[in-house]
Amino acid sequence: MGRICPSPRSVVQRNLMPNRKSPQKLLFLQLPRLENDAAAGENLPIAALYLSHAVERAGLSSKYSSRWLTPEEQELDDRHLLKKILDWQPDIICCTLYLWNIERTLHLLTRVRQDLDCVKVIVGGPEVALQHPFLFRTGIPDAVVVGEGEVVFPQILSALEQGLQTDLRQVAWKTGRRYSWGKLPSPAVILPECLPPAHHSTWNPDPAGMAYLETGRGCLFRCSYCRYGHLRRKMTFLDEAEVSRRVHILMDRGAKEIRFVDPVFNANPALQDILNSLCKLNRKGKLKFFAEVQADLLTPDQIHGLAKAGFSELEAGVQSLDPFVLQAIRRPVRLRRLETNLRLMADEGVRVTIDLMYGLPGQTLQEVRHSLQWAWQFKGANVQCLQTLLLPGTDLRTEKRRWRMQADDRPPYGVRSTSTLPPEDIRAIEEFMHRKSPLDCMTEKFVGATLPDLFNERITLDLINKQRADEIPGFTSRRALVFKAPSLFAHRKNLTAMVRRALTSEPNMLWQFVLQPEHEEPLDLLDDMVAELKKCPKHWMDRFASVAGWDRIAARRVFVLLKPSGRYAKSWMATAEALLEDHFY
Repeated sequence: MGRICPSPRSVVQRNLMPNRKSPQKLLFLQLPRLENDAAAGENLPIAALYLSHAVERAGLSSKYSSRWLTPEEQELDDRHLLKKILDWQPDIICCTLYLWNIERTLHLLTRVRQDLDCVKVIVGGPEVALQHPFLFRTGIPDAVVVGEGEVVFPQILSALEQGLQTDLRQVAWKTGRRYSWGKLPSPAVILPECLPPAHHSTWNPDPAGMAYLETGRGCLFRCSYCRYGHLRRKMTFLDEAEVSRRVHILMDRGAKEIRFVDPVFNANPALQDILNSLCKLNRKGKLKFFAEVQADLLTPDQIHGLAKAGFSELEAGVQSLDPFVLQAIRRPVRLRRLETNLRLMADEGVRVTIDLMYGLPGQTLQEVRHSLQWAWQFKGANVQCLQTLLLPGTDLRTEKRRWRMQADDRPPYGVRSTSTLPPEDIRAIEEFMHRKSPLDCMTEKFVGATLPDLFNERITLDLINKQRADEIPGFTSRRALVFKAPSLFAHRKNLTAMVRRALTSEPNMLWQFVLQPEHEEPLDLLDDMVAELKKCPKHWMDRFASVAGWDRIAARRVFVLLKPSGRYAKSWMATAEALLEDHFY
C-alpha cells in the first residue's frame, strides 16, 4: 500500500469526517453524454462498477453504502439531480470525468458544495490530466486521480477516513489552494484481479441486451493524439477460459450483443483460442459481437474466425494514408496488408467502420480527400473522419506549437487550423464529407407540421396566461418548450425572457424552443430568438458544431411547429427553414 502521510489539513479533515458506526454514503457520479438524437444515448457506469468492487475486494464494504445514478436519474436536469443528491446526503462523491461531462459535473458539484460543504469529492476518468486547462483552477476536487483507479481508490478512502493523504504519484490532493502530487509509484493493475468476478451481481446486460466486456488493458501503440497507451507501459489480458466464462454468463443473463472495449482486441495473445471458444458458445449465431482492431495485424484465419464467431462489426483505426503523418503521430500501419484485410472482412460479411482523422500534423486538404476517397471504395464500409482533438495530457497537445495548431481550450478541444491545414481547408473537408453523407446529429427539419427531431419531454406554454419567466416547468436534461399564442410576435418580450431564464437556470442541458404559430409570424421573431441564444456561453456541443468557422448552435435550437390545418405560404416556410438552418446544427 502506498505510504499515507499527514498533511497540513489533517486535523481539519479529522474533524470533518465524523466518527460513526453507520456506513459512509458513497455516490458514484458519471453524468451522461447528451445527444440531439431523439433517443437518449448510453451511459454505462463501468468505472463505478469496477471501483465499487475494489472497495469490496479491499474489505471495506461494511464502511460504505454505495450507489450510482439510475437510468431515470441520468436523464434529469441539474436542478432535479441536485435535489436527488442533497436528499441522499452523500459523504463522498466519486466522479468519472469525460470531455462531454466535465463542465456540467463541475457546475453541479459547485452547487452541491453550497449545501454540503463537508462532502469530499474524488475525480478521475479519461479527462483528468496533470496539466488540465481548468480542472485544478476550480478547486472543487479534494483528490484527483490520473489513470487507473482500482488499486488506489481504496487507499484514498482509507486516507480520507483517517484525515490523511496518500503519497502516490498518480494522486493529487488539495492542500489549501494548491494541489500536490505524491511521489511513490502505484501498484500495477492486473486485469483478471481487478474486474468484478464473472458471476458478480452487477455483471449484467442493459435492458436492451447490450453488454460490455474488457479483455485487455493497455495498448500496442503510443499515438501522440491519445493518452490511453501512455498511462501504463505493460499490457494485461484475460485468458481464453476467463473470456469464455464471462461471455457464457452474459448470454445466460440475456445478452444479445457484447461490445469488447479493448483499445485493440487483436492485441490479446490468446486471440485465436478466444475466437474458437466464441464460435462454440455462439454456435446458433444468436449473439453479436463488436470490437476495435488493428486491421493490418490480423491474419486471414483470424478474420475468418471473427466472422464465424459472430463479429458483425469491427472498427479499424487508420487515421491517414500519408507515411509522414503516420510517423508524426507514431501510428504504424502496413497499408498493403490493411487493404487486403479490409476486403477480406467485407467478403466474410463483417461490416467495417474505418476511422480517419483530419487536423493531424502535416496533413493537407489533398491528403485528407485522398484518404476519404480510398476509404469510400470499400464495399459496405462505414467511413468516419473525425476532427483531431488536443486532449489534455496528450503529446500532441504538448507539441501544438511545433505544428502551429490552433484549438479550443475548452472541450472538445477541436483543432481549427495547423501549419498545413488552414481554417478554409478544414471547412472544405467538412463540406466534402457532407456531400457524401449528412453529418451525424444534424437536424432533419426545423419547420413543419411534424418535427422528427423533437425530444420526448415537451412542455406547452401558453403565452396568453402570462406565465412568469422564472417558472420553467419540466425535469429532464433534454426538453422541448412549445410556445403558443394567437400572436407570438406580440408576446416576444415574454417569450425571450422565458428563453433567457431557461438558459440561465439550466446552462448544461439541451433545449429546444418550439414556436407554434397560428398564422405566419414576422421572421424578426426568429432573429430575436437567435440573438438571445447567441448571448449565452457556448455549450461543448456548440464548440464541436462550430468547426471550420460554422457558427452554428447545437445545444439549443429553435423550431417552428406548424398546425396541420394552418395556412402558411411556401415562401414563408422556406425562408424560415433557411434562416434556422443558417444558425443551428
